[in-house]
Amino acid sequence: MIVIVPARGGSKGLPGKNVRNFAGVPLIVHTLRAALAARTVDRVLVTTDDDEVLRIVHAMPGVEAPVRRPPHLARDSSNAMDAYLHLIDSLKIMEGEAPQAVCVLQPTSPLRIAGDIDNAVQKFMQTGANAVISVSEAKPSAWLHTIDPDGRMHRAVEPESTLRNRQDHAPVYLPNGAIYVFDVAFARETGAVYGENVHAYVMPPERSVDIDTEADFVAAEALYNLGYEDDDLRRLHRAV
Repeated sequence: MIVIVPARGGSKGLPGKNVRNFAGVPLIVHTLRAALAARTVDRVLVTTDDDEVLRIVHAMPGVEAPVRRPPHLARDSSNAMDAYLHLIDSLKIMEGEAPQAVCVLQPTSPLRIAGDIDNAVQKFMQTGANAVISVSEAKPSAWLHTIDPDGRMHRAVEPESTLRNRQDHAPVYLPNGAIYVFDVAFARETGAVYGENVHAYVMPPERSVDIDTEADFVAAEALYNLGYEDDDLRRLHRAV
């Protein structure tokens, strides 16, 4: 399986987050190490427009950045899928063939481990799914509300007769941004990885932090330092 790690330079929410120091190394390095340690991964590719990301990539054996992401695919408004397909199509031009399926790992999920990648890839291969997406359990949808300008609350979803305790609701899940394994033809046709025959890979909440804000960054680093990873996989993760 080919891994694609997207790491554009621009970020309005948390500038420079992909290369910011996280537990002693740039944030993106944790994702690259996990990918290199995964048994199901054959190649690790990065798509970026950023010089600092390229410097990090070139310093890591086994990681490639075969083509620079063009500026029009690195804007806040750019479609992430277009950047993935640009890299895939570039491989076709340069090497004469392109992968039929890929695994995308966002650098903003540093607590994801090699075992998570392997489990998601294996699920994709075993189920014949169009895509496998990592998720974590969310709060019950019945708890969601909207708020009027005057502060009055309303149910955001179809109201139930009563608001029950969490354990009384059927579990619901939210994509956590850590792993996307998908069939390239399916993604090219739909422009996304959601649709028919998409399976979930469930991750625990302590490995599901997706860094988008300063608070996310602090929380993820605290969890990492507390050791919320399997000991054997963590040693392998750090050894690469």
